[in-house]
Amino acid sequence: MKRNLRRWIMCVSVFLALCISNTVGAEEKTGQDNEVSKKAAVSQYDESIKRAVNAPMYNYYAQKIKEKTGIIKGVCLDVGSGGGYLGLALVKITDLDFIFLDISPEAIEKVKANIVADGLQKRARTIVADVHKIPLPDGSVNLVISRGSIPFWKDPGTAFKEIYRVLAPGGKAYIGGGKGTPEIQAQIAAKRKELGMEPQFKLNLDKDAKVKGPRKFPPRDYNEILKGTGITTYTANKGEWILIWK
Repeated sequence: MKRNLRRWIMCVSVFLALCISNTVGAEEKTGQDNEVSKKAAVSQYDESIKRAVNAPMYNYYAQKIKEKTGIIKGVCLDVGSGGGYLGLALVKITDLDFIFLDISPEAIEKVKANIVADGLQKRARTIVADVHKIPLPDGSVNLVISRGSIPFWKDPGTAFKEIYRVLAPGGKAYIGGGKGTPEIQAQIAAKRKELGMEPQFKLNLDKDAKVKGPRKFPPRDYNEILKGTGITTYTANKGEWILIWK
């Protein structure tokens, strides 16, 4: 009888220990989940602020792309999309469906959050990939856009050939950089100052000029690079965006 009683007491003790352990574990997990949720919310809030501040610049380039290419239907590939700001501005003024491509998984996570925030799940998807090897079929997109990613391309010639490959007949690519007009730069700088944010760039005196200051990347002659690809239908004047068509 005493032996059975000791066994019973031992079983109850083990059971209570497991319950306490599971409760503590659940509380810790809940705490961790809450912490992750808080961090995600803060990150998304920061992302929303950044998008709002820089919106005039991306809206400007989206309008420019629409005017220069005339493509408002079909599929658009945003190469080196970062948070997807340019594509998300262009989606508002076209009927295009979008593919956001970036080599950074972190950037693509930002794009995904922005797609959901804008309610564009039916018109947009994402790919983690390299511009030098785009995982899309030949002739599968109507428009390729990219702002600010080209200096990071290790082999621009290969990247241009990949972009040309995925363009459908009649398709165009519009690729470049810049911070918009001096007026837009001033507007963004004033908004950043109002919000207590650090200055993002120095103001330029020339319309659509690149940021003045120390070069971060070696200079490239994209006109010569394009000549070496065998692509013949393009314009690539110094200091301007590159337009490729098929």
